[in-house]
Amino acid sequence: MGLITWSDDNTYQIHYAGETIVLLPKEYALFQFLYTWKNRSFSRSDLLDRVWPLEEPTDRTVDDHIYRLRKKLQKWSHLLTIDTVRGVGYRLTLKEQQSPSPTILNSNFSETINKMLSTYHGMGMGAALQTLYTHQKVLGIQMDPFYATFLRFVVGDFNWFVEDKATPISDKLFYMFHLYHMTELDSQKTLEILQWALKNAKSMPENYQDELQITAISVYAQAKEWERAKKQLIPAREVVDRVNSPGFRLFFQAEEALLYLLMGESDEAEKVIQRSEEILQELPMQRELGSFTIARGLCLYHRQEITKARRLVDEGLEVVRNTKFVPHLIYGVQMILLFLKNFGYDAEWERKYQKMWAELSEEYKFDYLQKKIRAIIPSTI
Repeated sequence: MGLITWSDDNTYQIHYAGETIVLLPKEYALFQFLYTWKNRSFSRSDLLDRVWPLEEPTDRTVDDHIYRLRKKLQKWSHLLTIDTVRGVGYRLTLKEQQSPSPTILNSNFSETINKMLSTYHGMGMGAALQTLYTHQKVLGIQMDPFYATFLRFVVGDFNWFVEDKATPISDKLFYMFHLYHMTELDSQKTLEILQWALKNAKSMPENYQDELQITAISVYAQAKEWERAKKQLIPAREVVDRVNSPGFRLFFQAEEALLYLLMGESDEAEKVIQRSEEILQELPMQRELGSFTIARGLCLYHRQEITKARRLVDEGLEVVRNTKFVPHLIYGVQMILLFLKNFGYDAEWERKYQKMWAELSEEYKFDYLQKKIRAIIPSTI
């Protein structure tokens, strides 16, 4: 479909091909939800829960808003429709758009697009990645297969990884590990999944095997297996030196900082964070900037500077949220919760993040994902 963009200044505007439609706040929220979950049907009750969670409207409220949305979106009817699904509710349906034949576009164009994808990926520009992925047909491009899978992970289309039957399991094992790791607060259960992933690592692409070596640090740390985590720093550092990528180095240092934070060694954590911030001054990768801002805030908790800690943790999480990388947002909330649970510095803020975790769990169906992944494990060992 065409390039619909959204206002980010509370004006409730949506834009397409130079045209702007102004919506009311709830119309905007309803359209954004339906657009996010396009081609899926929702009952009136579902929509009331998602768009009016703290209010007590009636089914008629949904019908009235759908009616007004349809009128306002009429001039884009060639792009989408909001359909009534008999016996269910409503569905936003996208229409297929004609796009240039890939043979018309030369190889230089495709190469440029793939370079853009790589840059957006490295800089943590999730919204840009999502835009290119969503509109590749319209733009007449075909993404590298890596991004076809990776973008599903970035945007939070997690069910695909456990429900899709066409893609080989080996192409999804790495993502299944991360789906379990980031949705589970029981560190011992995550440790079991890590062992499963390591046993199956040889069936994964080499870069995923490398990432597992680094991610293992935080899994061991969260399970309070300190010696094992510190020992894992050695092979992980070897991977970083071999790959020689700023992104991999920051990834490793984020895991290292988390290890020291959970061990209560804030001085060591701050040294790692300082080295990372020096890299980020030269290469401002937003995901990583958000993660290390959170880590800096957690260090302040260790120093009992609660007010400053709260501000930095919230600031860092907001940076991560704005990158539109859903997994990084979930990991960020998880890291905060595990830290506050372990040290008990701030019961009020812990409750705040528990609520946020519950909302993420409901939206992305954490329990369902874990159950499906557990069912898949025996067939891959």
